[in-house]
Amino acid sequence: MAAKKRFDAIQTLRFLCFLMVFGEHAGFYKVSGIPAFGESCAMSVFLMMSGFLMVYSYMDRETESSIGGCFRFTTGKLKKLYPLHVETATLQFIMFIILYWSLFVSIDQVHLESQLFRFGVNLSLMQAWVPDYNNYVFNFNGPSWFLSVMLFAYFLFPLILKLLKKIGSIKKVLCLAVIVSAVFTGIEIAVGYALGFPEVFSAVSGASFEHDLFIWFTQNSPIMRVADFFIGCVMGYIYKARRKESDIDSREFSKVKWTIIEVIAFALFYFVSYYGSGLLILSGWDFGKIITFCSPAFSCVMSMLVLLVCIYGRGYISKALSWKPLVYLGNISMYTYLIHYIFTQGWAYIVQANGIDDMSNGVRWIAIVVEFALTIVCSMLYDKLQKKKAAKAKAKKEAAAAAKAEVKAAQ
Repeated sequence: MAAKKRFDAIQTLRFLCFLMVFGEHAGFYKVSGIPAFGESCAMSVFLMMSGFLMVYSYMDRETESSIGGCFRFTTGKLKKLYPLHVETATLQFIMFIILYWSLFVSIDQVHLESQLFRFGVNLSLMQAWVPDYNNYVFNFNGPSWFLSVMLFAYFLFPLILKLLKKIGSIKKVLCLAVIVSAVFTGIEIAVGYALGFPEVFSAVSGASFEHDLFIWFTQNSPIMRVADFFIGCVMGYIYKARRKESDIDSREFSKVKWTIIEVIAFALFYFVSYYGSGLLILSGWDFGKIITFCSPAFSCVMSMLVLLVCIYGRGYISKALSWKPLVYLGNISMYTYLIHYIFTQGWAYIVQANGIDDMSNGVRWIAIVVEFALTIVCSMLYDKLQKKKAAKAKAKKEAAAAAKAEVKAAQ
């Protein structure tokens, strides 16, 4: 059997996708003039990458697929990031209250009870299930909606893995992925039409397109975004199955040819995710807008090639992406993903409270650099703290096991 493989370039890709998200939240795209349309593809990469790595890691293990087993699996997967989610959401809640205390005379104007309820929804990771951007999905620590999606994906994973193993055949699994993508795309197109696309349909039905509702349904709804995760699971299953049949990573290959493929993959990912999606959204073509927001039809397809070249890691670009400092930044990217919003939103609160024009005199550029630096430093410190906790827990467990062995030997 082929040895377990390190996917270093994938970790760096994770960090690059975080930069795309950070650029949106920090206002980089506004001051740089780059279209802010790449975040959707970044989230597809996150979801497909998660599905791929989970299948690769768990395919040879026994996973319990009962309801109770799925709950236990979900709890086990979330326990690493959930404390950070609680901490960052709490900080955001405190920042929100301080801001509104500074802006309003009476605490009644803050609507504290409703804010506490929303805070509870956020802590329970149910925010992405509510089709309300301002009050739930992006409330407090906004990026945590992704954890809400992953909560559902983790719950389904043992069932998905069991299904893929039962099907067995690579061709049949690939056909299933195509069918699932087509079904989800069809559903999203139908919903787009039902909400008022195109104008002819609107005239007949009297409907008007609910833009926010459609974006939530396609971009944030856990039920729909699990399609991205499933595609990643299929990619992981096919890759792992092929490695079992023959060690595909040991075959001879041309580094130059793979580098050319990598250049094409990254160029497509960049230009299509930013400019291609932007042109479709801004074109006024209703069907084009719908397809752009359908992740299985657009962002997954645009992201799949760049993910594949990082999986194989055969070219000079993927080799450069395997540089240890970059890989480390990829390893802590889930920390940076949750932490960065504290600083980007903190600056937004300061700007709002003090009436600062942060788009002039380079103020925004300075804020972006400071926010990024603080995010990286805090994430590194948090990672170090987590490693220390893990080391202590491991030492304690080993000491307990040794003591138990001594007692047993003495008897």
